[in-house]
Amino acid sequence: MATTMYAEEELYPVDKESGKANKSEASTTFEVYVSNFFGDHQIYLKVTDENGDVKQFHVSKEQAQSLAHGFDGADAYIGYDNT
Repeated sequence: MATTMYAEEELYPVDKESGKANKSEASTTFEVYVSNFFGDHQIYLKVTDENGDVKQFHVSKEQAQSLAHGFDGADAYIGYDNT
């Protein structure tokens, strides 16, 4: 079984006053990885919340391309550090 991790990020809830990340609240971890655990390579999104509860989602190649395109477009639109 081979698994390759492509991204892991801690994301925070939106602060209702500033619209930015509220780092005083608990984060949620998002991981993107490819695994052939079931015999062929598949893309997965793993979400771990502040309680340690884990949800894993299968992502089709088309969905991965759509998400990547969406993030690339959003990133290109904002020309400054928005942290």
